[in-house]
Amino acid sequence: MLKYFEIQYVLRYYNEKEYASEIIKATSESKALKMFANMFGIKNPKLFNEPMFTWEDGQWMASFKCINEVEEMACPNCKGIGTIYFNK
Repeated sequence: MLKYFEIQYVLRYYNEKEYASEIIKATSESKALKMFANMFGIKNPKLFNEPMFTWEDGQWMASFKCINEVEEMACPNCKGIGTIYFNK
């Protein structure tokens, strides 16, 4: 059964800092991390567990923050046209 996972990461560019996330559809947390790693060309997804591991995302340096299983729901504000994700 496929689940939704939100993978959060931090982007840094000199003194600027931004937060980003990706929603990945996978059967398990480890498969979601593998898919996320492939998106950014990271060969070994186990590197996300190392606190000092960073990768390049354009001109930004990115670092892994966390992964959470989320639930997809229709957006109540736009009458179901869009989707939003909530932590379980």
